[in-house]
Amino acid sequence: MKLLGMMLPLLVSLSLLIGCGEKEKVIVYGSPENEKEVEAVLKEEDYVDKTTVIQYDNSMLVAVQIKPWDKWKKAKLEKKLQKKFDEKYPSKDVFVSADYKIFYEANKIKREQVEDNKLKDKITKLKKLAKEET
Repeated sequence: MKLLGMMLPLLVSLSLLIGCGEKEKVIVYGSPENEKEVEAVLKEEDYVDKTTVIQYDNSMLVAVQIKPWDKWKKAKLEKKLQKKFDEKYPSKDVFVSADYKIFYEANKIKREQVEDNKLKDKITKLKKLAKEET
């Protein structure tokens, strides 16, 4: 009985800490004009694990990580998401990638807080990197 009395508070506090440990699913960097709409579109898709969105000028880079069970159909899901963004934002140049290296580099841009004048060059390099065959 004493053991249960000692373990119960520990178990309750551990469960609370684990529940509060969820990280952000969607990170939007750059101009915050459509931030809530972009988050809503991405949260609708249950196969998206994490996302980094970089908005600049009239363009948008959407780097996503697909959940592990859906990785085998990554190209199909990437095209589906690209189509959804193209329909939602026809006036913007939207680039969607489910490649981890693009996701990593997009997060690196966010961490380093790249200035607006250098942002376009970095994004152009990322698009070229995504189109490379590995």
